Amino acid sequence: MTSHLRNALLLALLVAASRPFEARAQEVAAAATAGPPLAPFAAQRVAVVPVQFFRADTTGWSKGVDWATLRLAFDSTVAAVLTESGLGKRWVYAPDVVRTAKRNPTYATDPYALGAGRWRTMVPKPGDQMPMVVADNIRPLTALGDTRFALVPLELRGDGADAVLRLVVVDTRGRSVIWTADLRLKAAAELKAVTDQLAAGVAALVIEP
Repeated sequence: MTSHLRNALLLALLVAASRPFEARAQEVAAAATAGPPLAPFAAQRVAVVPVQFFRADTTGWSKGVDWATLRLAFDSTVAAVLTESGLGKRWVYAPDVVRTAKRNPTYATDPYALGAGRWRTMVPKPGDQMPMVVADNIRPLTALGDTRFALVPLELRGDGADAVLRLVVVDTRGRSVIWTADLRLKAAAELKAVTDQLAAGVAALVIEP
């Protein structure tokens, strides 16, 4: 990662509306006093589900973007960048979640349709209980991957020249929201560069750049 991109990402993270951990175990809350906001999860097993929604703008990078292509590129790039950032296979990434769900169709729900649409307009708060449909849909996916926590890339949207990614971390056993934030950055012109930027931004939330 270049120093320019690293500095831009750090600035974006400072601007993003990160909220503190309120429903986490005491040892994780204590560890969250410094560093990236999701650093305590670096030592945990966390499932990253596929990005759920996309909202294009009438101008800027997102105009005319094919959602299926963007979704696949985003999920794959996040998996690659997080793996290379030091998490390795400790986390379970969206492509793995999808493959596992397909192998267990009678148990797992569709990882692309978790029913979290209300979080697009009503931003969840730490400590909130997950909507029943979301909790029921996501728990089998994390159970199959032997994980308790899930990172949900809820919505990727264009806002003129900016890309905005809403992220939610949930405790699927406790059925509660742990953390949420909007990651905003100035998007590049090419789709691959946009997904690279977003994946680097997600990684910077977990691992010190």
